[in-house]
Amino acid sequence: MQTVTQIGDAKDRPGLSGPDNLPVNLPPQKRRAVRWQRWFTPYSFVLPIVLFTALFLAYPVIYSVALSFRDATIDTFVGGDMPFNGLANYQQSLSSSTFWRALLNTVLFTFFSILFQFTIGFLLALFFQNEFPLKNALIALLLVPWLAPILTAANTFKGLFNEVGPINQIGHLLGLSNLPWLADPQLAFIATIVANIWIGFPFNFILLYAGMRAVPLEVYEAAKLDGASYWKQVSHITIPMLKPVTVAVLMLGTIYTV
Repeated sequence: MQTVTQIGDAKDRPGLSGPDNLPVNLPPQKRRAVRWQRWFTPYSFVLPIVLFTALFLAYPVIYSVALSFRDATIDTFVGGDMPFNGLANYQQSLSSSTFWRALLNTVLFTFFSILFQFTIGFLLALFFQNEFPLKNALIALLLVPWLAPILTAANTFKGLFNEVGPINQIGHLLGLSNLPWLADPQLAFIATIVANIWIGFPFNFILLYAGMRAVPLEVYEAAKLDGASYWKQVSHITIPMLKPVTVAVLMLGTIYTV
């Protein structure tokens, strides 16, 4: 005949775990230390990045905002005496035509850079969905503009848009006169946008390409069976399913460009 023994609650038997998974015979001081360690351990993993963000990102932003309310010139900054002047700096900026011109240039620069970076990256991502020889090698080459240092890209385009550079040489072969790409403000603005497009489109391409590769092939096969053309598949399958990636790409691109 089988007998059943009454075990009772864990708190009534020494050595067994209590509600907090700690030995019931553990001293109160040791119990508090273990509880605190268990609470602190998860946060300790994110503490380094929190300190880094606070020290190198949050503090400069807060300091810059505080500095905007003071009369900060070279003399007052070096001397340490920067008197509070309220909103005078903001009033001076908003009343300056230079500020509004700079704001317009920033908006135009960001808009056209993001527009062409995303468009070129998207079309290249569509093209590289096909399989062909040396595909991986070409993808690696496309990433060179993004991986190259900014100084290298700047010197490259400085040579391209020089008065005797390849751009003017090509224009000369087409019967056009040499253009002062780096001397004229409007032409320099266009040249800067072109350089930024060249630097940024690989970032758009590689993220969009990875997003397209994640779309199940069965969806495209079902669309083909239903008679959908290639561009209908792109507009009704690829673009909608790339929405999360597209939002991330446009958001990061805007942050980097501005």
